[in-house]
Amino acid sequence: MLTAESLETRIANIAQSSYLEGKVFTEVIYGNTRFPLWVFEWGKSELPSIIIQAGVHGDEPGGIEAALRLLEILAEGAVPLLHHRLVVIPCINPSGFADQTRSNRAGQDINRQFHADLTQESAAIRHLLDLQSASAIVELHTDSHAPGYYLFELRQEGQASVGQAILEILAKRGYPIEAEPFFGGYRGEGGLFAPSLEELAEFQRRVPGRTLAEWGMAQGVPRAFPLEAPYLETFERSAAMHITALFALFAALEDQTSL
Repeated sequence: MLTAESLETRIANIAQSSYLEGKVFTEVIYGNTRFPLWVFEWGKSELPSIIIQAGVHGDEPGGIEAALRLLEILAEGAVPLLHHRLVVIPCINPSGFADQTRSNRAGQDINRQFHADLTQESAAIRHLLDLQSASAIVELHTDSHAPGYYLFELRQEGQASVGQAILEILAKRGYPIEAEPFFGGYRGEGGLFAPSLEELAEFQRRVPGRTLAEWGMAQGVPRAFPLEAPYLETFERSAAMHITALFALFAALEDQTSL
């Protein structure tokens, strides 16, 4: 079971690796309690980055576990990418995770607060990230209502789709795929939401705020992938699905970069 204490221990162990650069880039403060926000970087600084964030909702441990597993793999010296570097924020909402709540300790849902400095957490992330060098943003979520995995693929004009290839790999591994996911008035197909830029803009006119993925797209990041693992599975299995999806995404982006 992932707890606030085990999260702290695992992050401290990962930070000792010579294969990664990890640091506390800020602290969020609620009353007398200070929560560190960690970021880890892997790969050559001159390469385009894939930004991965987890734990924006404190009651979704599967995404946090997946981010930790990815970091532990990298900390052992694995080299999953040649043409990209990774920027990983393993737990954006540590107070919510400690409290096992969707929101932070101030009662704010951080997820759609990235268009402005409206929460301590979203403000810190906005000021941390260099989106000019970003190739993609990945969000790791879990869905308590969906029986299978699904994902969103947001793309600027001219970017080739890789979402269906990721889902096919998950299916081949025996993981369930949500056949017709439904979100925000839209229905996906075969586990994939792939809205056009016009459809995304129409959705944003109806739904206030911006997620990290949406904010990144507005800043010109070529792609963004909010990934949703079923919460009905154990959090360990949810994490395993995310790891499979991440490595499938890495392979697809590497293939396109090397063309």
